[in-house]
Amino acid sequence: MKKLLLATVTGAAVASGAYLVSNQNDTYTPLPQLDYVPADTVFFWSQLEGFPYLEYLDVLPDAYKNAHQFDDLVEHIQQSDASSNERFFINIMESYTKSLKSSEAFAKTWGADNDFKMLGYTVGLLPVGRAKLANVETFINTIKTAADKSDVRYEATELAGLPVTRFTIEQGDEKLFDIVVSTKDDWVTLTLDTAFNTEEDLKVALAATKPTKALSETNRVEQYINDYHLDGQSLAYLDTTLLVDAITAKDPQSNTTRMLDSLLALLGNQDDLALIRNEACQQDFADMASNWPAIISGTQKVEITHNYADLQMSTVFASTDKKVLDAMSNARGFIPEHAHNLNEAMISFAYGVNASQISPMVNTVWARFASADFSCQPLVAAQAQSKESNPAALAMMTGMLGSLKGVSLSLFDVEVVEHAQNPGQPDFKSLNVLATISADDAEALFNIAKSFEPTLAGVTLPADGSAIEVNEFLPAGFELDAPIYLALKGNHLAFYTGEQGKKFADTLTKQTVEANGMMALSMNTDKFFKALLKGAEIAGEDLGDEFEQFIGQNTQMQINLDVADKGVVTDSQIMIKKL
Repeated sequence: MKKLLLATVTGAAVASGAYLVSNQNDTYTPLPQLDYVPADTVFFWSQLEGFPYLEYLDVLPDAYKNAHQFDDLVEHIQQSDASSNERFFINIMESYTKSLKSSEAFAKTWGADNDFKMLGYTVGLLPVGRAKLANVETFINTIKTAADKSDVRYEATELAGLPVTRFTIEQGDEKLFDIVVSTKDDWVTLTLDTAFNTEEDLKVALAATKPTKALSETNRVEQYINDYHLDGQSLAYLDTTLLVDAITAKDPQSNTTRMLDSLLALLGNQDDLALIRNEACQQDFADMASNWPAIISGTQKVEITHNYADLQMSTVFASTDKKVLDAMSNARGFIPEHAHNLNEAMISFAYGVNASQISPMVNTVWARFASADFSCQPLVAAQAQSKESNPAALAMMTGMLGSLKGVSLSLFDVEVVEHAQNPGQPDFKSLNVLATISADDAEALFNIAKSFEPTLAGVTLPADGSAIEVNEFLPAGFELDAPIYLALKGNHLAFYTGEQGKKFADTLTKQTVEANGMMALSMNTDKFFKALLKGAEIAGEDLGDEFEQFIGQNTQMQINLDVADKGVVTDSQIMIKKL
């Protein structure tokens, strides 16, 4: 649970860091540097419009910079017998963590300013990173300083008229590869020079020459921005079709396949992919990839000031598989209004599901694979194995919950204290919580629940929505001094305590049970982790210092999962207010 919470919070922070690199324009202006991005790049990660990065860094809470994780790694490796290569990368990470302490430190270390733009992509298998900086020499000098401290060799040279610095990564007397940094005007480019690429590949990677076909010659960037309602400031995508084609060598002459073949040969594993590198597998894998051709992500709204940052981002698992999307859409359920509101709860989780459609959805997904006309032998074998796991029995498990449309749990406020009669045990001085079950026939679900719990047999819920106290029915170990209520609010069962719990329970009566989502999660990190740590302190449990970094950080986040006609969509919002 601890790792899950940290992953959720820091994951949203990583997303914000990746895409919080935009300005307030509402229009997309093509970036000239797209002329140097190959149209067949497997992935693309960009900041297409300038962003005041230094201002953003001053707003971003320390907890979201993840500097402590780098510090722990640096300390661990420094205590070990690290090689010069390891020391080189550790020195770079150490420079990075120190630079996060202030915008001034970051500018002095990396040469960044408040008009930051960047591109990340591939030339074949070569990763390429490019950034627009105020001072490109500052960036290179930081890398050189790390090399000097680590005894890593480097030399300044030229390639196709560009000034280039090569940092040599060696193992013993054998060179593994070069990290190559070049500059042109106010852009710095970083890539690798390896044994599996050619000099022409390196020239393209360093933006010294243009690729055979550039991304700017396609309408892909514009299409993604328009199709997925992005603002054009930041865009990223992973092309699954190109990735699959490279692995199966559908086009043996593509840069990615050619480099992959060379790399496998260098490793002595040239036959590792032979099983799927035939016409049958190339076609079958390409057909599957075409159903889920890309993962696209980008910003929809960004507002940055000296005092706060408000971001809205969207990630789409794009799909053309109408049967699967329709089945998933039919299984969408109901998410209550308060679970969609960023400002309401300390933490809230809602799961929308049409229980009657779970089995049909699973059967549809299973049947799409089990009934596909494969010729590729590994897929034929996997298909035969899948037929032994027919999910039809799932219908029996979900049948009794057929009218269920969603569940939610929201903690609005809590004050944790030590239990008066049981020292060392947490207790609640105040508690505001609401749990809901939404269904076409919520009363019928309650009657089903009564059949499993004899003590509830005589309980009848008032049809007018008034609540009954249910403390006496709570299981042992779940006692609470405050009254806990259960009420039938229209098509919703509401289980709540506290004024806020009642307030939001009462709003359910006017909410129609309709398909409006699949999942929603919101959190106020400061309030939630403060209560969590207080409870752990009273119980004498040591949760470490991972959670403490979130105390005093006024940050709220909301993550929603849903299905649209173009794929599976995750929309995120994060609001950071400077204290």
